[in-house]
Amino acid sequence: MSAVPADAAADAETAFGGLVVETELAPIHRLGSGALSAVELQLRGPEGSSLHDATALSEAARAMHQKSELDRIKWRRAGRQAESAVPHLVTVDLDSLDELGALGDRGGPTTVALITEQALIAAPARTLRTIAAARTAGMLVAVDGVGARAQALALLPLVEPDVIITSPALIARAADASTARIAHAVAAYIESSSAVVIAQGVDSELHRRRALGLAAEYGMGALYPTVGSTGDAAQADSDVEPISLRPRRAVPGGPELTPFALASEGRRRTSSFKRLLVSMSKLLETNAVGAGPETIVLGTFQRAEHFTPTSRVRWAQLAEQVAYTGVYGVGIDPYVDSAVHHAPLDPNDPIVDEWNVVVLGPHFACVLAALDMHTDAADLDREFRYVLSYDRGTVIRCAHSILARFEG
Repeated sequence: MSAVPADAAADAETAFGGLVVETELAPIHRLGSGALSAVELQLRGPEGSSLHDATALSEAARAMHQKSELDRIKWRRAGRQAESAVPHLVTVDLDSLDELGALGDRGGPTTVALITEQALIAAPARTLRTIAAARTAGMLVAVDGVGARAQALALLPLVEPDVIITSPALIARAADASTARIAHAVAAYIESSSAVVIAQGVDSELHRRRALGLAAEYGMGALYPTVGSTGDAAQADSDVEPISLRPRRAVPGGPELTPFALASEGRRRTSSFKRLLVSMSKLLETNAVGAGPETIVLGTFQRAEHFTPTSRVRWAQLAEQVAYTGVYGVGIDPYVDSAVHHAPLDPNDPIVDEWNVVVLGPHFACVLAALDMHTDAADLDREFRYVLSYDRGTVIRCAHSILARFEG
């Protein structure tokens, strides 16, 4: 990325392991006009080292569990920046917000909370709560690395970010079938949101044109000339088009409501034997595979004995073809097996009375939510009332309802 020294860059600080880091401002330009739209405050390691690149430094710090230390330096420096005609963005990991005290700082900088798929997988409930708190505090939520990993794309419908940051690798190569799939997924999301797409790695005119083809409006990279200091970032009206960023409201749907309660609101409830529900669940699993590798699939099976060996085989095969699979039930031990994430349910949780399958992908969303009527019958002849919904908003709320029950 092209970047310039920030006003406070001379005040080099040491981070983890005594590494000297400096603060710089990376300009963000509108891809169509070339106008300056924002600047991002970044930290870089010593010039000439492998950690001089801001992305490489962040990834190294994250791998060493030291990212919050970098974010603390960045947050402190952000308070020193002078006002200018374009927004100053400060990107910090979601997990750093509490430690920084940023969630209660309403007078802080324009903060962009970065969500990684690792955070959501490791601690779903905590991550969703922090996202809601960040939005309540007026922060922007971003998914980073889109185009590098299918899991990052899978976060879009679940997290509903305000900012999508694409991976430099996405425009470094000629378009192929994978690029087309990513373009479809991004287009599907931004059609129903006010999110902006920022392309990283715009180092040439070819990169700029490729980024435009992927629906990116803004870009960062070596193609653009550096701006001056913070005070004169905007040179002329014709060269400045401030980026418009609107934080999204927090998505309702925590553990206080079950998927069946959410899905059945205003919808007809149908009575059926479990035998039909099993077949309907299998069809949803098949649809999930067809929905693409960016899909999330969640299932609540009431109790461990209902997640049979046959089901285990099916879900293991499913997990090989989608981004994330999670199964939940009373007596299911918390572990990962064949990429399927297992987690227990509290026996007193009302969700134990439900059989739920949630499929959430870029182009397909469905929830099958069924309530056990506790009839005295053989397992497959047990009677349920069920609701089937393809409404994306409902499916997202049901996914939140399930994931919000698990701390990780």
